[in-house]
Amino acid sequence: MLKKFWKVLISPITMGALLIIGAFSMGVATFIENDLGAAQAKAIVYNARWFEVLIALFAINLIGSIFHRKLYKKNKLTIFIFHLAFIVMILGAAITRYHGYEGMMHIHEGGTSNVIQTQEKGLTFDIYKNEKLFSKAWDSDKVNRKSGFNGRIKVDKDQVKFQLTEYLPNAYEKAVEKETGKPVIGFVLADKSYRGIGYIEFGTSQKFGNTLISFNSDVENADIWFTLKNDTFYIESKLPFETSKTNEEVNPNISGNNYPVALRKLYQTSELNIVVHEMYEKAVVSAVAASNNTQYKKSAYIFNVTYKNIVQEMVVWSNEESMDETSTMDFDDLHIVANYGTKNITLPFRLQLDNFEIERYPGSHSPSSFSSYVQVLQPDKNPEKFHIYMNNILKMHGYRFYQSSYDNDEKGTILSVNYDSAGTSVTYFGYFLLLVGILFSIFNKNSFFKNTYVTKAIATLIILGGMAFPLQLSAKPLDETTIKGIDKKHADRFGELLIQDNKGRTEPVYTFSSDLMRKISRKESMYGLSPVQIILDMSLDYEKWVNVPLIKISNKELQKEIGISGNYASYNDFISPTNGYKLQNKVEAAFNKPPGKQSKFDKELIKVDERLNICYAIFNGSFLKLFPIPNSEDHQWHVSSEAQNLVGNSIDSAFLSNILPVYFNELQKSKVSGKYKQADEFLEGIFTYQKKYSGYELPSAFKVKTEVNYYKWNVFNKLFPYYASWGFILLLVLIAGIISGRNIPGWLIKSLTGIIFIGFLAHTAALIIRWYISGHAPMSNGFESMIFISWVTMLAGFIFSRQSLMALSATSVLSGFTLMVAHLSFMDPEITNLVPVLKSYWLTVHVSVITGSYGFLGLGALLGIIVLILYILQNKSNYSRLEETIETLTKINHKTLILGLYFLTIGTFLGAVWANESWGRYWGWDPKETWSLITVLIYSFVTHARLIPGMRGRFAYNTLSIYAFFSVLMTYFGVNYYLSGLHSYGSGDPIPIPTSVYVSVISLVLISIMAWVKQGNNQKLSK
Repeated sequence: MLKKFWKVLISPITMGALLIIGAFSMGVATFIENDLGAAQAKAIVYNARWFEVLIALFAINLIGSIFHRKLYKKNKLTIFIFHLAFIVMILGAAITRYHGYEGMMHIHEGGTSNVIQTQEKGLTFDIYKNEKLFSKAWDSDKVNRKSGFNGRIKVDKDQVKFQLTEYLPNAYEKAVEKETGKPVIGFVLADKSYRGIGYIEFGTSQKFGNTLISFNSDVENADIWFTLKNDTFYIESKLPFETSKTNEEVNPNISGNNYPVALRKLYQTSELNIVVHEMYEKAVVSAVAASNNTQYKKSAYIFNVTYKNIVQEMVVWSNEESMDETSTMDFDDLHIVANYGTKNITLPFRLQLDNFEIERYPGSHSPSSFSSYVQVLQPDKNPEKFHIYMNNILKMHGYRFYQSSYDNDEKGTILSVNYDSAGTSVTYFGYFLLLVGILFSIFNKNSFFKNTYVTKAIATLIILGGMAFPLQLSAKPLDETTIKGIDKKHADRFGELLIQDNKGRTEPVYTFSSDLMRKISRKESMYGLSPVQIILDMSLDYEKWVNVPLIKISNKELQKEIGISGNYASYNDFISPTNGYKLQNKVEAAFNKPPGKQSKFDKELIKVDERLNICYAIFNGSFLKLFPIPNSEDHQWHVSSEAQNLVGNSIDSAFLSNILPVYFNELQKSKVSGKYKQADEFLEGIFTYQKKYSGYELPSAFKVKTEVNYYKWNVFNKLFPYYASWGFILLLVLIAGIISGRNIPGWLIKSLTGIIFIGFLAHTAALIIRWYISGHAPMSNGFESMIFISWVTMLAGFIFSRQSLMALSATSVLSGFTLMVAHLSFMDPEITNLVPVLKSYWLTVHVSVITGSYGFLGLGALLGIIVLILYILQNKSNYSRLEETIETLTKINHKTLILGLYFLTIGTFLGAVWANESWGRYWGWDPKETWSLITVLIYSFVTHARLIPGMRGRFAYNTLSIYAFFSVLMTYFGVNYYLSGLHSYGSGDPIPIPTSVYVSVISLVLISIMAWVKQGNNQKLSK
């Protein structure tokens, strides 16, 4: 019996079930976190005992499969190392789970600290009996609404039992009259640190903010005393009262001694205000669930407390804003104090913050970096100085300190602290084994990657991933109308002027103009004019451009509201001669709604209002921040009218006040005469001024010209129809050849392959150029990662093109659609500065490898679709030819998914290294990293499906390769745009699920059903 159970436990079927259950559980947990918070996700899934058992079973399955399949033998050494790596990582995770902890340390400048506040909450009960203390604490994952928590504390010879009966995540205190209750007073209190409603029971004392209140207790140092004598409630204060009712004059300096309490009367001292609104002779204070539309910060844990066979109810409060809130109750001869909050840990040394510094991008409030200069103070040792900044950590006695955040006044630092040297070391060793196993499997002569061209290509991709240290197609104009604008040559020269954007990036005016045009009209150019020509002419000729349709409006209801019939409106279309701005009331109503309550119309209205405001700012010149201020500390640039008021030099002030009016006046003349020599000279004057007073190193002339040309060429926008069309043509040619049984002319194949390769070269060059002009790898936001995924997808196509050109045609089509997605409205191609946490070598490697894996996995999905289509097209006459093609494509698909899984796994755990170097923990169950792990599990299931009975055929494998790709889409799009997490800097605005997604899913299901039916018939045909 035991042997049979062991055989089932280590079987491939169990392995598949564990992978799917684990992936599904973690996916559900990300949605729990999004709706209920990270604490509940950990309590219900990540830290739950059943989830730990699931991981343990997976480890046992791995160990068992190693021995059952004899993976320890020499010819299977690479597979052994790969599987051993996961066992080691699970062991490291277990050490971290049970022996490691992390927290935060807050220090003000000049101050010291030796206390870290852990992130995990816990429940502590302190029981006082006859001046003796009995105490016990439980971790937060032991106390949740699902577990039916039962705790016990031994008090002398008796036991006090605590049973959790109810959990209210959104609750407030309420006194309820009850015959068995005690006298209770309810009041509203406001002091310097607290404002809210409170209750206090007879015989107790409690602190509210900085105010200690007593109600017939023995506390002597209270600020307010309530007493009950002869059925009358009295109030007393250590400071004199001023009293009044809400509608009465203030009655000053009434004695605070035994003053009878009146309801709804204001009692005021120099330090606090208090109004009593409830008084009960017999009541209990309990927790009441708040209504759905009310957001309270408190959570309530309701316990039945049993002592000497007597049961009483106790409410323990948890406040998100106050980590040290306590709850008390008196029970027979016991005084019980409960606390649900964070734990504090005292370190064996202290840190002193000497100085905290923030470096900002020139002209912006956005931080480029922030850092802490500290001293480590240890007993009997000299102080040690250290500089902590992002990705540069302090290591001391097993503790690791990371720069995390800072105070709003910028006078204090917040350090992330991690203590997990053993768990991290074991896990890193697992990562090392994983990398060794993958490299061995790629370069092993016995593996299916034995073809040298594949090996070299993979090696090239790995090298490219670590390198952190002009295709012209006619652009379709809006219509046939053209508008005479500024001379293009002069406009291009104006476009090379530098300007400071609102995020602090110093960039060419051409870049800035392109971004503005894209926001206004969702187009790069209009009416035969470049973006610089349009922006410059708008600044010059207001009366003409207020009547030109520029502003994109796609919502039909909004078009009707404005009174237009097309998709573009002019500035004047929004203005009514009698009522002014037509949308004023509706825009205000839309902005007054919470984001979650805004309709699709409201969101479109807000976007259109922004476009209108951008046009207005262009007309009045408030966007032209061309002028730095001499000796400016913040290096902020200004428009000419602001700059002339800030400079002290009269000569510079005269230049700033006159340069733009004189330039625009000359430009108006040049537009008529066609001679721009004088206007060019004025531009040179602005160039000279910028270089003289910028105060920091400006981009070189070569870099500026390169950036201008990058925006002019607009390669990525032109590549998506190029890739898609030529890839589709090649795909049709190949399928036609297979079905007809005729050889395709070699010249045709070479020509189509060459055309696609030219696009790939342009794609590569554009990526390199964007990297150069931005100063960082092009993988920092949604747009950049999409263009990189598209590039890797094409690389995968060329890698496998020798085995089948079908792979190249498929990747070309897929790359085209990927670039199309990159240019949808929710993607922003703007080049921006990096936030501090993204300035990491590990990030560049992590993102390049993990996004590269998406290209291979996407190719696998597309090859799966092609195989299913071939199954549908298969018949008696072409059976053999298509069977051979299906076999070839399935083999390529297998290699593609293995490579994609390798890179995805490496990328995921490189991300863990980056997280450890940036935030102080290598794994935190952030939704993005969780879904990356889910995708690893799903593709592990797909690539191992051949071991599971009933899933060994080509049809099953190709079908799984299609639907597995949905986990990639969820990891990339779903998490970025629908779930909350640390990766918000890589996401855009939440977007509705496009109708095309539903159509695509239904189409795939229909293709799968048709292919399944047809392949069943084909099997009969083969027999």
